[in-house]
Order: sequence, then C-alpha cells, then structure tokens
Amino acid sequence: MAEIPMPGVALIKQFEGCHLEAYPDPLSGAEPYTIGWGSTRRKDGSPFYLGEQITQAEADDLLMWQIERDFLPSLRTIPQWSTLNEHQAGSLLSFAYNLGAGFYGLSGFKTITQVIRDQEWANLEYALTLYRNPGSNVEEGLLRRRLSEAQVFLDNTAGVALSAAGQKYLAATVRTYHQNTQLSDQALQYLGAIAQDPTGGIVPEPAPPPRLLYLTDPPLIGEDVQLIQETLLQAGARLTADGVFGSATKQAVEWFQRLNGLSVDGVVNDKTRSRLLQRSLYFTEPYMTGEDVRELQRLLSQQGFNLEVDGVFGAGTREAVEAFQRRAGLFVDGIVGSHTRRILNARMLYLTLPHLYGEDVKWLQKTLTRSGIHVDTDGLFGPGTEWGIKQFQTRNHLYADGIVGAQTWVKLGL
Repeated sequence: MAEIPMPGVALIKQFEGCHLEAYPDPLSGAEPYTIGWGSTRRKDGSPFYLGEQITQAEADDLLMWQIERDFLPSLRTIPQWSTLNEHQAGSLLSFAYNLGAGFYGLSGFKTITQVIRDQEWANLEYALTLYRNPGSNVEEGLLRRRLSEAQVFLDNTAGVALSAAGQKYLAATVRTYHQNTQLSDQALQYLGAIAQDPTGGIVPEPAPPPRLLYLTDPPLIGEDVQLIQETLLQAGARLTADGVFGSATKQAVEWFQRLNGLSVDGVVNDKTRSRLLQRSLYFTEPYMTGEDVRELQRLLSQQGFNLEVDGVFGAGTREAVEAFQRRAGLFVDGIVGSHTRRILNARMLYLTLPHLYGEDVKWLQKTLTRSGIHVDTDGLFGPGTEWGIKQFQTRNHLYADGIVGAQTWVKLGL
C-alpha cells in the first residue's frame, strides 16, 4: 500500500470544498482563516490571513502534507492497518478526515471499531452509515459520503459488495423531498431497506427521537419538559420547573438560545436540547471521551491552542482549558461548565462589510445601552456599535480595538 492511499484523497476532494482564497471560520466569523481543502496554517506553522490566495497546486500539496502529518500517524496505530489494501485504507482515511483521526477505539465509535478489529467486512456498510448525524440538516450529505466510502472499500474486498439499496441510492441522479424536507425520498427508501443488516439479522429499531417542545394550546406537559426547565434553572433562567411548557418556559428557552448563538424561536429542537443537556467536561481518570470532548478541542484549537483533536480529555486539554479561562478572565478551574462553554461558543464580533448581523449583536447592543453607552439595537454591527464597544473596553481596562472576543464577552456578562 502506498504511504498515502490515493483513493482516500479522491474521496476527500469529492466531499470537501476547495477554496483558493482564505475565508473566515464559520463558527467564529474570523480566525482561524481557512484555505484550500481546509488548511488553517502553512507548513511552517504560520496562519493564513483573510483574503490571501494560493494556487490549486499549493492547495493540493497542503492537503497531502496535512494527511501525512495529522491523520496517518493515528490511522497507522489501528492494528489491522497494515493488512488493508489502498482502497480499504483510503475509505477509512476519508472517514477519519471527516470525523477525526483518532476515532478508532473511542466510545462514540464502538461499532466501526469492532467491524475493523474483527474484519467483519459484511457489516462495514451498516457500520459506516451509522455515522451520518441523524436528524440534522447534513444527514443527506453524510449518508452519501458514508455510502461512497463503503463502496470504495467493498468494491475492492473479496466476497462482499455494497448492498443493492446502496448502489441504487448512489446511482440516483434526481432526489425528491416529498416526505421530509431534509432527507430525500431516496435516502428514506435506502434507510428502510437496511432495517435488516447485511447478514440478515434484524437491527433493533432505534429509540424514538425526543419530541419538539414549544408553546402551544393546550400546553405540552411531561417529564421531558421538566428536565428542560430544571436545566434552564441551572443555567440561570428564571422559571418554575413544573413540567408545563408555558410562556415563561418559552421566554427562558429564547434567553438560552440568544446567549448561545442559536436560532431564537423558543422551540426546544435537537440543537437547543443538545446544548442544554451538555455535560460538564473535566480531567479525570479514566479520561472523559466523546464527540463533546472533540468539539471542545476544535473550539480550543480555533482559539489558537495547540492540542490534538482526539476526543480524549487528557492533561493537554485541561491545560488548554485553564489557559483559555485565564486569558478570558474566567474562574480558572479547568472545568468546562456552562459559562466556559458559552464563552467558547460565542462568535467574535467586529466591524466588517457586509456588517455582521444576528441576535448576538442585538444582545450586545442592548447590554451596551444598559451600561450607559447608547447605541442602536438593530442587530447590525456597524460603526456605532464598534464605537460603543471601544468605549466599553476603555471603561473596563481592556484593549480598545472594537472587537468582541472572549475577554470582552466575559466583561459584558455573557
């Protein structure tokens, strides 16, 4: 097998966009600036700057360098890696590039780990398609990617092949959305067809998804409502945990969504519920592991901390959390609770064209006005809001650059 399995590179290029001009990070709206196939730094470690341009050849070279440096070392630790052919290894490289180099053996990847460990290739398609983020607006794209990875692997593995349902889905040139606005009819047909796994055994039906919670007449009542209310109370909201989704609960949900940069609609959907019910993360033995740890590590990396995004809360992650808390002016305990997580997730705000817009800008403007610095509360980060931030920063002995980063968010009371 070649050092870098090129079928995997082809899959990555098929599903990852390539940008030859550096653009802001989608989460922060600013740094780290990304270019090429997802690179944020040059080979010498220096960052890219907004608007900087590279050639296609440079983008391809950076991708190969990133694969060799950040992904292959972890993949080579998989016990069966050396026995895989180039197409099999390429399939897993694409999977790792999407979900993390150190996925093998982590608690959130038990099924795919078992399939690889025991070489149960007949179950590979089913195992891969589990990791498609069900219920999200990216499920369709991830299903297509997982099936493409399965096809590359299985087409080059003796005695197995992609299921007929999988081949039919990938061959479809038109997708219709009569039953679901986010998942095509063809995807639903495929998922229905694999209710039985490739070996013929029945796969247990998944638990029904949690219901949407929102204000209605008569009001929604239940233990799920009470759980959300109790979690909102712990986050600092004012309401009674009575298990009845009334107007006070809707207002508390809107308050939480506004503080966490979510769409403010008062509805407890998957995204709001996930953010509400996130566990606190901290250093312990055995180490905490999971996708929430991986997301934390990604956020810390975007803040400029050099650590491995492996989904394991080890000593390095604790040190990065403590350094972030110290820099932001938070209580330094190395624990990622609701406040530290909220500051980490907060979007960096600054004056740009077109102006940044959103509920976080409006909250910022209202907070400035309450502090005695009067600005328009229109949700647009224009020159007036920048002036107001500089005034606030000067009053609070911060560097007055007009940029709302972690320190300024903390001083604002987020």
